[in-house]
Amino acid sequence: MTSELTLRMNSSILRIRSDSIGSILSGLRTSFAGRYIPSFTITVGDSGDPDAVIDWMSAREGFRVDEIKINCYPEYYRVVSAPPAPYINEAPYFFILQVLSRLSTRRSQIVFTDTVSFLDEEGRAVMLMGYPHTGKSTLTAIALSKGYIPLTTENTVVDTSSGDPVVVGGTGILVYDPAIRQLYGVDTPVHEKTRHGYLVVDLDEVVPERRKYLERGVIIDRLYVLHCSFSSKGSDYKLIKGRKIAKTLWYFATALVKGIDYYEPYPLDLATTEVMKTIGRAIKDMSAKYDGRFYEVFGRHDKVFEMITSMK
Repeated sequence: MTSELTLRMNSSILRIRSDSIGSILSGLRTSFAGRYIPSFTITVGDSGDPDAVIDWMSAREGFRVDEIKINCYPEYYRVVSAPPAPYINEAPYFFILQVLSRLSTRRSQIVFTDTVSFLDEEGRAVMLMGYPHTGKSTLTAIALSKGYIPLTTENTVVDTSSGDPVVVGGTGILVYDPAIRQLYGVDTPVHEKTRHGYLVVDLDEVVPERRKYLERGVIIDRLYVLHCSFSSKGSDYKLIKGRKIAKTLWYFATALVKGIDYYEPYPLDLATTEVMKTIGRAIKDMSAKYDGRFYEVFGRHDKVFEMITSMK
């Protein structure tokens, strides 16, 4: 018997229909889902008019997309998949993230991948971008340990509909290397550990006020691209200028919808003209706004954090 659940991320609504809805629901309630899918709520059953519908055909293992219709409303996807499960069947999480990113972009709320953000001392958002293993989680853990409020931990939803880009959502599960507890004196609550021994923190448990900030939105004051390593000493920075501003923003703003962020067997390309034009307008506006406030930073994590928080 087919049942339904409704997943909401900000204003975007995704309906999933399946005869294994209970297993899907269990998979979406794991911390793994919260590591990658920006803050979302789940309602069992029909709730609101969906922007997209997924018909989920059960399978014993694996994941594949059999049908997509994205030039209609609601959009439609048909998948054949085992339930989402950490370490076992992770592709569905990233597929759902990709679909939600597309829906969100249609509302001028762009999901910037590989980004974290936190509040500075003046209540403004600082957004940090970086490829894997360049220091995002470590700097977020340092920020949390020093009393700052982290807003997002992996993917950041930025509303670009007004003159000021605003953080309105994002992932809230922080996963970091336990080595930094001794190396940098990081001390945070720990809610679980990953299979590989990394520490997991649910920010909503530690800093519940984070949700209130996201609900009203926080203006982004400045942007950074991280290049941190444990073997570095000190810190340094350089201003990102000219065409490189738009080029850098473009990558982090389009990676999800274009399928650059890999999942098995291969990602979809959901970058229709409508969506890319929306991102293009946002990148043009952000390029002008952050000219003079967009930096590449290099060095040891704790020194880079000190430098970033001292810049105004």
